[in-house]
Amino acid sequence: MKLYIMRHGQAEPMSDPWPDSERRLTDEGITEVRHASEWLIQQCDVVEQCYTSPYQRARETQRVMNERLNCREVKVLDCLTPEKRVHETVTELAAELAIVGVKSALVVTHMPLVSYLVAEIDKTQQPPIFSTAAIAEIDFDPATGTGKLRQLMQPEHC
Repeated sequence: MKLYIMRHGQAEPMSDPWPDSERRLTDEGITEVRHASEWLIQQCDVVEQCYTSPYQRARETQRVMNERLNCREVKVLDCLTPEKRVHETVTELAAELAIVGVKSALVVTHMPLVSYLVAEIDKTQQPPIFSTAAIAEIDFDPATGTGKLRQLMQPEHC
C-alpha cells in the first residue's frame, strides 16, 4: 500500500498563554498545504484513509488536504502527537491499516515524529528533515510495519 506521511503546514509561533497543541496554521501554511495537496493528487488518484494528530495545526492541515483528497474517513490518533514513541506509533498505525485494508493513506503529524516514522519504517533511511507541508511517499506493508521510502516532496518542489 501507499503511505503518505506529512508534516503539518507552517503554524503560528509558540506564545503564552496558548498551549502548543492550539497553534493554528498561518496563511502561508495554508498555501503550502494546498500546493502539497496538488502534488499528492498527481501521485495518487484517491487517498482512502486519513489520520491526523489531535493538535490544531495538524487537523487544519488535514482539512485543507481533504478539500482535494476527499478521504472516505478521517481519524484522529493520539499516537501522532509530537512526543509519542515512534515504535508504538508505527505499531498502532500498522494495526489500524491492516484492519481497514486500504491501498492508500495519509498521516499528518509533526517534527520530529515524521522523520522518525520514516526511519523506523524504512531501516535503510536516516531520519530525513521535513520542511512544513513536506510529504514522504512510502510503499508500506501493514503486516510487518515496514516499507520503502520512494520519495520525499518538499513544498518548494510543488
